[in-house]
Amino acid sequence: MNYENGLVLSIILIPTVTALVLAMTRRVIGKYADWVAAAATGLTLLAVLAMLPVLHGGVEPRISLDWLPQAGIHFVLHVDWLTFPFLLTEALVTVFAMVYSLGYHHRDERTPFIYALILIFGVGMAGTTLADSVFLFYIFWELMLIASCVLILAWGEGPNTGSVALKYFLITHLGSLLVLVGLIYLYYVAGSDSFVVLKSGLELAPSAVRMITVLFLVGFGVKMAVFPLHIWLPDAHSVAPMPVTIMLAAAMLSMGVYGILRFPLSIFSPAQMSVFAVPLMVAGLVSQIYGALMAIAEQDIKRIIAYSSVSQMGYILFGLGTMTYEGIAGATLHVIYHAVVKALLFMCVGLVIRATGKRQISELSGLFKKMPLAAACSAIGVLAISGVPMLAIFNSEWMIYSGGFHTAHPGLVIAMVLGSLLTVVYALRLFSNIFLGDYTEDGELNSIPKAMNLPTVLVAGLALLAGVYPSPVFGWIEQELTLILGGLW
Repeated sequence: MNYENGLVLSIILIPTVTALVLAMTRRVIGKYADWVAAAATGLTLLAVLAMLPVLHGGVEPRISLDWLPQAGIHFVLHVDWLTFPFLLTEALVTVFAMVYSLGYHHRDERTPFIYALILIFGVGMAGTTLADSVFLFYIFWELMLIASCVLILAWGEGPNTGSVALKYFLITHLGSLLVLVGLIYLYYVAGSDSFVVLKSGLELAPSAVRMITVLFLVGFGVKMAVFPLHIWLPDAHSVAPMPVTIMLAAAMLSMGVYGILRFPLSIFSPAQMSVFAVPLMVAGLVSQIYGALMAIAEQDIKRIIAYSSVSQMGYILFGLGTMTYEGIAGATLHVIYHAVVKALLFMCVGLVIRATGKRQISELSGLFKKMPLAAACSAIGVLAISGVPMLAIFNSEWMIYSGGFHTAHPGLVIAMVLGSLLTVVYALRLFSNIFLGDYTEDGELNSIPKAMNLPTVLVAGLALLAGVYPSPVFGWIEQELTLILGGLW
């Protein structure tokens, strides 16, 4: 096995082996479980970053092993320019969430299991991204769901943890089953589960293309949590512990986008996909406005940011629907920038909840002087989510809008731009209600561990850097576009 393939395999093996060690030696290693898990995520991130010069060198590592060769099923892991941006986003978010949990989580006898599950959750996302066969893709897709569901069930906060976990599992699994039907149909037609075979061209009737695409769009749309497929998201985000919420919102939602890019947009031609352009743009617009309105109406600060995700996924869906170079590039950029900004906002909210013990926005005010660090990071987050220039999300929104104006439907783009004003409303409401005004409470705030402050500051810095210097990320996305819609740009 060469160096490049070793890197690919290590992205899966490092967290998997670490999770098994934590689970099997919990009584011995339990005291250090958090640090061992954090080290594993750090090593995984280094392995992902080491893939960058490999890809720039023109090499796309691939590991292929026979699994069920009689059925045309193989174990194949592959890294290309479509894979890498999502893989890096997942690895970064997992590292930040893991470090954040060092200060958030209080050690008990379940600690090794919790960290093992976080690692397996990360493996599910990484494996889904790396999989280059239909069979393997779905195995990792389900692993991601199972690990996150057990984390909510075992580590959730609130009286309705069980019902929320059940709701989350049933709804997202229903979406997974729709994806499974589409994958099985493609396997039946191609006679192979290889992505290479699927991308080489399939002879399908227009009705079959439409059916498969609808299955994928709805199934992956559930994972994206776009309206009206979002109903699992607010409850799951509000009940999950903050490190898991960060991973759900900043990393797992992007898996739905990756599925759409990897399957219908990579397999079918622009002519075959053109019928879905306007419906996707309209659905994105509706999700953007609905999520923003719900965020304005919501009182729980975690749920405000959860509904913000519904709105932000609308931007991404709209960009994909443009079927243009700028629109799809902007949508993919928005996945990365949304992950950074959403992780930042949830981390800031976590600091507020830890310090005050409160989550209702009406019970919070005047924390600017009491929590200046959290206020500064929150200011960056709300300005970024609002699309202020020189911050990350402005760049991706600009590309999405530009792609929209290259279509025959400029009215939809104008509606999106006007709808973005609602984002400004809920973002400024969140910040002003929490940090501005008079502080009326008696007594001192609870102390905030450094392990929670440090990743918050780092992610805030990343949001600034991504806005000021977007060129590297855009370079990755530009090379990815040759793999989508046949590279016909």
